[in-house]
Amino acid sequence: MILEIITHSGSSLEFEVDSYDAPSLNEQLNNNEINTVCIGNRIFSKIDIKYIGPK
Repeated sequence: MILEIITHSGSSLEFEVDSYDAPSLNEQLNNNEINTVCIGNRIFSKIDIKYIGPK
């Protein structure tokens, strides 16, 4: 599956991932004890993520 990620810093990225679990990712992004999230083979600061979704 190809995901599109748009960041608050202005980047627009597309890359392929094996799976996409939106509820799990949403839980990670809303957890105040977590600072970064791993999506595919990349690590993002959770506060920089503006949009994540399938392409």
